[in-house]
Amino acid sequence: MSLLPKVNMRRTFLIARRDYIGYVKTWGFWISFLLPFLFGGFGILMARADIDLTPTQYVTVIDTTGEHEANLMALDAENKDVQAQAILATRAYFIQDKKKRADFLRILRAEGADAGQTYLKQNIPTLSTEFVVPSSEFTFVPPPARTLKDLLPYLRGEKMIMVDGEPAELGGAVIFKAGESPERPQTEYWSSNVNKVDVPNLVDHYLRRLARVTYLDSKGLSVEELDRLVATAPEAVLYNPIKTQGSDQGVNSSDTVPFVVATILAGFLWLAIFSGAYMLLTSMLEEKLNKLLEMMLATTRFSEIILGKLLGVAALTLSMMAPYIIVGVVGVIGYVAFGPDQDVVKGLVSAFSAKMIIFLIIYLILGYILYGAFFIALGSLSSSMQDAQTLTTPILFVLMACVVVIPLGLTAPDSPLLRIATFIPFSAPFAAIVRLPSDPPMWELLLSTAFLLLLCIGTIAMAGRIFRFGILSGAGAEVVITWFKRVVLRRKA
Repeated sequence: MSLLPKVNMRRTFLIARRDYIGYVKTWGFWISFLLPFLFGGFGILMARADIDLTPTQYVTVIDTTGEHEANLMALDAENKDVQAQAILATRAYFIQDKKKRADFLRILRAEGADAGQTYLKQNIPTLSTEFVVPSSEFTFVPPPARTLKDLLPYLRGEKMIMVDGEPAELGGAVIFKAGESPERPQTEYWSSNVNKVDVPNLVDHYLRRLARVTYLDSKGLSVEELDRLVATAPEAVLYNPIKTQGSDQGVNSSDTVPFVVATILAGFLWLAIFSGAYMLLTSMLEEKLNKLLEMMLATTRFSEIILGKLLGVAALTLSMMAPYIIVGVVGVIGYVAFGPDQDVVKGLVSAFSAKMIIFLIIYLILGYILYGAFFIALGSLSSSMQDAQTLTTPILFVLMACVVVIPLGLTAPDSPLLRIATFIPFSAPFAAIVRLPSDPPMWELLLSTAFLLLLCIGTIAMAGRIFRFGILSGAGAEVVITWFKRVVLRRKA
């Protein structure tokens, strides 16, 4: 006698098709399917509309000492240049020549955004497109009054200032007064918008720099020379002792990209398992409450219903995520074919190795079956949504706890917790995937897969029994409690 349940594939396919088409016909499926395109279109529309989500705050400065206003505005201009440098530095990823890339970054740090843009125009014209500095969160304007008393009506919104011929509100005022020493002025900031701290942060930065400049000047040292030396200081070169490709053992993007890819794939795997398993629960509960399962049992077996639902919802989950999968695949292929940074290309090629693809598919199937069987069993035991929420809470907590191991693959791939999680079936699908770029021993992956497979078989067998009990007895949570008291605690009903 075979230990495997009898399954009629035609009836199983019909159940899977019914579940799949039933969800595909709903508005929710198409909204989820088109969501990335809707968000993309919304983002383009917002960009075209040029809507300012964070209006510029107009701030004035009253400096009774006559020593700090110009320096504060100079620091603001310097900070804007630093921000421009950070944005302009992203173009370094598209410079194939490593020497030119290093020279560009060095000039950008030492001489500023304008010098970096000039270097691109002279050496890499294809990357020297027009660069627009992002709009500032605040702008300094001349003071409409010279005393705090006269400024208060503007700060309260009772009076307006004129900016480029248009009326505008005065958002804040910085007031410098004489303090105990020139380098320690008494500083106040007045504003009705207490949550906007860009200007106070700038003032604090200025006061700290003022104290540093005063101290260095007193010792006969140049602050500008110190800043130049810090900007042009050498950086440590990272090397990987286990690299054997040629004589270059330096660490570059080809070494780090696989870890980023593995983290993204593990997150996608978790999302697919979570969404699919939860849809199984709701589908099972809905059909039980509507008495559809009893009607289906007149012509189908328990095993065929379970397998059909697993297949149907699996196909539905892949369909819902198809846009994300297509965009990801096209993006990777496009970058591998036309990407300027060959180190990133090498990293992408090594990340999507046969080993990664094979184990990703294995863990996707086994992880989905494991959690799906649990949710099917718990759905069959539930007699209401409240029952379902109560019974599935522990499994949901386990699934949510598994998210913790995913970032470890990027920040601490040698973490003992990550290795332990590889052998725990509930977290193995995610922990093993993020460990693949570290090249763990094959026996660990195979042992992890074996543990997960054994638990899947046991879970399916248990789910079949629970499913039969839950459907035939109409069981709810109270029936489970009664059974537990009678069988485990040996109490009479």
